[in-house]
Amino acid sequence: MTTINNFDRTCSVCGKTTSQPVLGSTCSLDYSDLDTRPAPLQRETMNLWVFECPHCGYVSHNIEKELELSPDFLKTDEYLICDNMEFKSELSKKFYRQYLIGNEKKDYETAFFALLHCTWACDDAEDELAVKIRKMALEILPKIDMNKDLMLIKADLLRRACQFDELIRQFSDVSLSDELYDKIIKFQLELARKKDVTCYTVGDVLNE
Repeated sequence: MTTINNFDRTCSVCGKTTSQPVLGSTCSLDYSDLDTRPAPLQRETMNLWVFECPHCGYVSHNIEKELELSPDFLKTDEYLICDNMEFKSELSKKFYRQYLIGNEKKDYETAFFALLHCTWACDDAEDELAVKIRKMALEILPKIDMNKDLMLIKADLLRRACQFDELIRQFSDVSLSDELYDKIIKFQLELARKKDVTCYTVGDVLNE
């Protein structure tokens, strides 16, 4: 079950207050995708993962949090037109603007996950920009500390960005010292050899 509540939020940039929907609770009813995107119902709350001030355009997971950049950045063409990316969904634009802010202030972890979430929004909108955004996410990934979960995400990003040879080169000899994680990497390698870009879940790996 998912619960949503409305709260007044005061934007830290322009000082104006608006009512924003906030996620109370949710749950996942199935296996996550191989890039860690959660299953329903949790995946259906993506529109609550990032907020946009309707007055000044500041985008953040919490618009009451200080921007830490000059507010003039929100008026740049780069920000306003999302680097000329013609996204098919408004949610994709929000995540992309969150990436732009994170990248500008060198908060690369926020920037990376904003791009990852942007790819999910693009997937839902059947937007071909998903491939380009995945490639951008891969470029940022070396700037943050890697862990096992990020290794799994990287493998899926490479495959779904059609970088099959690179996936095979980087992961053929990788062991993450975890039975499930290693099984997922093996599954990804098999898909890469078939040049398969389909979205798969952890359940597909377990039921193989």
